[in-house]
Amino acid sequence: MAKPEISFPSSEEELNYGVKTLLEAGFSIKQIDRIRNEVGVGPGKIPYNKETVGHRRHMTAELLAASLSNRQIANVLNLSKETVSTDRNEIRKLYTEEILKSADVHRARLLKEQMELKNIAMNSFQESRIKRIVTTSASRDADEESSIIRTETIAGDSSFLNVAKNCLVEQAKLLGLNTLHPQPEDKKDYKTFLDDLAKTVGDIKDREANAGAIEASSMESAAVEEA
Repeated sequence: MAKPEISFPSSEEELNYGVKTLLEAGFSIKQIDRIRNEVGVGPGKIPYNKETVGHRRHMTAELLAASLSNRQIANVLNLSKETVSTDRNEIRKLYTEEILKSADVHRARLLKEQMELKNIAMNSFQESRIKRIVTTSASRDADEESSIIRTETIAGDSSFLNVAKNCLVEQAKLLGLNTLHPQPEDKKDYKTFLDDLAKTVGDIKDREANAGAIEASSMESAAVEEA
């Protein structure tokens, strides 16, 4: 076991330091004495309930933060080292869960931002596609002219597609999909990502096909008019 960061010349000073730490943390003398002498396991002890277990673990956390070892905390609270060790593991577990919960909230916010940015980029790409009507004239003979009308669609700004692609890459990283072996809990997110990617590619193809159909229809109308 690692040596404590603080050593005391006597057990009395160790106890005084621990009690002072708990008082500064907001506990009362009565609460400290109850954990030390009244509740616990064994003859004459009051069984632990949710409140007293919570107080004991809170006290353990405060004493850990004050750089006391498991043995020193056990001395201050009049507990066994096994009980302190159990409380310490539970404190670490709860702390880890809170960190992960905060991380999930942050990740969800970033995913939402990347999705919104990708949609803006795709809309901007579509808006950057320029459609124009071109009219050309051709002479059949000296007295009659014919006109050919066609619609041309100029390709959009590809930089918007690059932005959309980068957004998808960032979403993959946030979901952990850049690893070779996604974890089982990521399967749902993995499928969502692939569906989103397929939809994006499909939208681009549909827009290209619609543009081609419009152009073909315009040229066909012009040819009929010419005839």
